[in-house]
Amino acid sequence: MHDALCLEIRHHQALGERLYRLDLAASDGATLPPAAPGAHLALTLPNGMMRHYSLLDGADDGIYRIAVLHERDSRGGSAWLAEHAMPGTRLTASGPHDRFPLDESAAHHCLVGAGIGITPLVAMARRLHALDASRELHYLVRHRRQALFAAALAPLFPPGKLHLHVSSEHGRTRLDTLVNTPRASTRVYACGPASLLDELECLAADWPAGCLRLERFHNDTVPSDAPQDACEVILEASGRRFTLAPGQSLIDALEVHGVAPPRLCCEGVCGTCATPLLDGEVEHLDAVQSSAEKALNDLIYPCVSRPRGPRLVLDL
Repeated sequence: MHDALCLEIRHHQALGERLYRLDLAASDGATLPPAAPGAHLALTLPNGMMRHYSLLDGADDGIYRIAVLHERDSRGGSAWLAEHAMPGTRLTASGPHDRFPLDESAAHHCLVGAGIGITPLVAMARRLHALDASRELHYLVRHRRQALFAAALAPLFPPGKLHLHVSSEHGRTRLDTLVNTPRASTRVYACGPASLLDELECLAADWPAGCLRLERFHNDTVPSDAPQDACEVILEASGRRFTLAPGQSLIDALEVHGVAPPRLCCEGVCGTCATPLLDGEVEHLDAVQSSAEKALNDLIYPCVSRPRGPRLVLDL
């Protein structure tokens, strides 16, 4: 579990259409933990909301930089940062969390970013440029004016390796023509809307295992309509057991019995509460695991996922 960070906004800049950059430093002047390419912060806002934001670089100069899109349907996260945050505002954060790692040993790297999903790929692009690794980027936007990172990214790629796809000009991009079946030594990294990531995940069913890496910040998984019956939960490591009542949250029940893993987002996004699963049928409702990983049925995120059988065995 990461220690809480007390951060202070040092700079707040409008980059373009509803997009803002925030520079964050430790409020006490301390050195910030380094951040790997693709890492993100979990920010707790003064209005009580928690939101996850990718870091644009590694904080080598003692500053965390994030980009915030003021979404029109914001429930208070991006709206608060866009409308109320200013230099001097203090925020609590945890991280950096590195659940979208760059595999520097890969022979080739294909980055796919749509809209605000480009942000974790900016840091990756900088690192790959420094390594002079084989790389390409597909940057998908609806309108050309929304490609606000294109100019900064262009020098980081060889000629012809940064592809800007503008759907208002050329129609929706077909992902099956954009990303060909990769070799086992290739890594494809993608971040963007759920529809894009879901489509890529379907395409990756025929790819070599481990080629695709996704970053999701929203959980759009819809639970089934099937009723949740009572379930016996067995904690293998501690030798304890209890009955999970119908409709009861698994992580809440674990907390009552004093064995809950740490929790953070409570939305199945951050991955903090990952718990080894030894046996039992589960409805996996997290947005952390891929479909293939969920099929392995060896990990459960109890903040959202739930048993679908009479017995669940956890390594707790």
